Amino acid sequence: MGLLQTGLHLDAFMNLFADKPRTLQYGIIPLGLGLICVVAYFSGIESLQSLVSPKINREFGLLENAQNALLLAGVVFCVRVARRETTTTWRGLLYLAALACLVVLAEEIDWGDHYWSALTGVERAKGETFNLHNQGDINTWLKRAVDLGCVIFFVILPLTKKLFVARFRIFLPNPYSALTLLAGVIVSSIAHELEDAGFQNNGSLHKNISEFRELFTYTVSVLYVWEVTKRRSDLLDEAIS
Repeated sequence: MGLLQTGLHLDAFMNLFADKPRTLQYGIIPLGLGLICVVAYFSGIESLQSLVSPKINREFGLLENAQNALLLAGVVFCVRVARRETTTTWRGLLYLAALACLVVLAEEIDWGDHYWSALTGVERAKGETFNLHNQGDINTWLKRAVDLGCVIFFVILPLTKKLFVARFRIFLPNPYSALTLLAGVIVSSIAHELEDAGFQNNGSLHKNISEFRELFTYTVSVLYVWEVTKRRSDLLDEAIS
């Protein structure tokens, strides 16, 4: 019986790779890009390190701006589909999702304070931030809540599809989301190991190596937004045709 159960679990795991485009989109591409960023940051080559995360301000590097680009994409996805929407409820949900992405984006760029400081040369005191998530211990608790929420929402919830009536299944994450989270764990773990081992870097991400993991959190979240908006868009196209 134990061997049979193991076989069933293995088959279920292997089926996760059956859809090659989804495997590429949710797993291989995010993993590959994440590893490239890690290798560049710990390469010992100053130009590559600065590309990923500049020593003067990590907010202007590829790592942080990739997160910003993902959040902006989430806003665009939601607004574009909302404009085509025929029902008030769906339009409201989509605009609410767009607003959520926009607020998170604003938090990430410190509500524009990073750019204002760069343009004017006026900087806040060291350790002082304009955003909410870096105040006190909020960031620590927020990371824990996000990690737990991601596991429940993107890994466990898709396995409960049969418990939901058809009209609510459109909101369920794609099971392939688990690949994105797994890729994030792999990349983040490698980054932490390299920093602990003393691999050369410019120090801009000291005590902020979690930025690598954060990239995958936004990736899986925006992929979810894309998945839901695409499903809804397909339904509208079917209704029109």
